[in-house]
Amino acid sequence: MRHSSRHGLVRFAMLPAAAAVALALAGCGGGGGGGGGGPVGTSTASFAGTAIDAPVAGATITITAGAPLVDNGTVIGTVTANGQGGYSISVTLPSGSVPIFANAAAPNPTTSGASLELTSYLGQSDALSAAGALTTSNLPDLDISPVTTAALAVYAAQNGGSYASLTPALYASTLATERNDILAIAAAVKAVGDNLCSPATTVTSTTDLALQIAQNATLSGTNQPSTTLATAAAFLGGSCSALPTLQEAILADSRFAPELDLGDLIEANVQAVMPGTYELQSVIAETPVPQAVVTSASTSTSGTTVAPPNPAEVLVDPSVTIDASGNVTSSDNASNGKPVVSGTLMGNLLSLVINDPNGNTYSLRTKVASLPTALSAGGQAYNVQGGGVNMGSEALTMFSADLVPTGGSTAAAPQWDAFWNSASYPGMMGSEDSGVQGCSTVPAGLAIQPVTPLSLRFDLSAVLHGPSMSDDAFDALGACVAPTAGSQTSWTMWQPSMSNSFGEDHNGWIYAMSGATLTQAGSANGVVWNEASMPTAAPYVMEADNVTLTPSTNPAAAITGNAYYVLGSRSVVLSTTGSGSGTAGSAILSLQGRVLSQLSESSRNSSDGQQSMSQGDH
Repeated sequence: MRHSSRHGLVRFAMLPAAAAVALALAGCGGGGGGGGGGPVGTSTASFAGTAIDAPVAGATITITAGAPLVDNGTVIGTVTANGQGGYSISVTLPSGSVPIFANAAAPNPTTSGASLELTSYLGQSDALSAAGALTTSNLPDLDISPVTTAALAVYAAQNGGSYASLTPALYASTLATERNDILAIAAAVKAVGDNLCSPATTVTSTTDLALQIAQNATLSGTNQPSTTLATAAAFLGGSCSALPTLQEAILADSRFAPELDLGDLIEANVQAVMPGTYELQSVIAETPVPQAVVTSASTSTSGTTVAPPNPAEVLVDPSVTIDASGNVTSSDNASNGKPVVSGTLMGNLLSLVINDPNGNTYSLRTKVASLPTALSAGGQAYNVQGGGVNMGSEALTMFSADLVPTGGSTAAAPQWDAFWNSASYPGMMGSEDSGVQGCSTVPAGLAIQPVTPLSLRFDLSAVLHGPSMSDDAFDALGACVAPTAGSQTSWTMWQPSMSNSFGEDHNGWIYAMSGATLTQAGSANGVVWNEASMPTAAPYVMEADNVTLTPSTNPAAAITGNAYYVLGSRSVVLSTTGSGSGTAGSAILSLQGRVLSQLSESSRNSSDGQQSMSQGDH
């Protein structure tokens, strides 16, 4: 059935090798029209991936050209997934640069009666044909998931349901500017797919649900504060307690987290990181959420914890080598107190195993991208973001890092004040309208003068409500930030001078998004962030110790701990030292917008690469 613009789901899955190939071959060009697949060619390609919400056993996998199946895409192949949701299929691709999609339909409806449908964008036909046989090892995003479904829904909502202009570059831009919207919609899709919540309005399928949320929400890419999470909650009746937990689970899961960030580089002989030796400066943060929450549809998210999650760690490995084949090794060992890092880089998908000095072993999947040269002196540095699991406790774990070159004549160093230097830092400078007002002036003595502070907003619903989310309130943290007075390596963050609250009306549901506060013990006027120094120097990591995050709707649910931010990342980690709202371990504070995260997929972040950053993360 053809979707109208209201029901036409667009899904641009992370560009796997396919997408990667598309970027390299076509410079992100081309795109097929609505339902037409274009003339059929003689080239073939084979795909092997998985349909995952939890694994969708026995799903019908359909490969389409021109559009997803629900939008009358041309069917070019069908196969039934195995008991783990895995599929393998060979298809004949249409000639030209036609967008190709993978679609998954579960054999049984959800308890709400809606069909469990998922969709993913694989890339352009000519690029896929050139790549040949594609699996999740060389085309990471062949998986069909709630994240890929949500991303296509957002793209469709922004483009009137048309896929004619869909390219890897536009998909990457959608991920960059609408990351938190995609996260909220993906959590709603998973909540319904896992039979944890039911839609409060009539929807035919999870793809229909995703699109309706995207079409009825104010998205992050506008100049208004995002309302997507509130809209998602409204479509699920206003009381889906699974939404916060599922958001945190998606942010830290090894399959879902990489799908939220960046597109994929072409996997054929192209790597996102130049071969060489690097220092890995990282933050590894266990969440209170166990792996079972995202792997089993029957697992309840309510009250499930990992006991006890380890506090977040700053891990520094001074000698990580990446060779021309993508092998990642380090010369450290457990006896010298350093983390032991090993792994594989393919395109910009970096898989790592890290053994920390405390005896924990983490298995991680991440995406890697170039930091703007303005943010790092002394050679090209790279940002790494993703998730995985503590192999012992099975706690889902978020990972953020920078790879800092060590072989140059000049030692690499972060340029933390470059965000305020519009002449050297590309992209969106100054104050971004994220619904935060009152950052135009700097309180006396707090920060360097003269300077225009950045206005930042963190979405906190996955943090402050825990397993019992309030029906009528979603918290956000509005903050002003500028370089600390007298320092080029420190930031000061303070509360906006104006009331930071939002009133939102979604088809009869009223939500008051109130401003949480972040305070620091011993500091009356602001929170001071300094370069991390423990257990060893990590200048690419900012740390604020002894901070308390307090929701205005429920001050008794305040959480206290140490906060960390890795240069270029999309999230702040708050590693809690006290109890409150059921949160323990590490909480993830997601940034709305991309003021602090101007990344490029190019392995060399030249001025040309920086130009692409104005379009969004790649």
